[in-house]
Amino acid sequence: MVVSGGEVLRHPLQPSGKRSRPDYTIEVVRSLHSQVGGYGFDPYGTLTAPPARPRTLGDLVEGGTLGYQVTVGERLSVMFLSGTANFAAREVSGATPDVLVLGASGHAAVHDYFERAVRTLGRPRVVVPSHHDDLVTPLDDPAVHDSVNRGAVTRLREVVGPSGHVADPRHLEPFEL
Repeated sequence: MVVSGGEVLRHPLQPSGKRSRPDYTIEVVRSLHSQVGGYGFDPYGTLTAPPARPRTLGDLVEGGTLGYQVTVGERLSVMFLSGTANFAAREVSGATPDVLVLGASGHAAVHDYFERAVRTLGRPRVVVPSHHDDLVTPLDDPAVHDSVNRGAVTRLREVVGPSGHVADPRHLEPFEL
């Protein structure tokens, strides 16, 4: 499905005029990719069609950056700003997810990234760092969790403080919220 940000999608689909509560909704928000030293964006290029499977990090290109808030009935809302280390604060201002999945590395050029994300989103009760391993160790390699940027996890715990919880999930292992 092609989306560009601003969509609020419901599941299951319903004929227009029917007013039952959806099982879940997905809100698509415009976002930003992380900025590297010199304030540029990497990887360069535009993705306009399904790409070939990348073999190296250099094979990746920016194809438009989106975030998602998934709300499951009245029970739980999860904001995914997980694929990058930047965000558009005005796009998510007013959202108050229960859980924030937050890209946690590559943000050296982004001012107060963790602090602004947590504050803008109303201090979610759970923050799950993501996108903070070395990006080259295969996900099924037992050493992949050892490639996680521990400094990012520690810093997020400092920012969230005792009023919230920073999860530290292991790759490909389920965990409960």
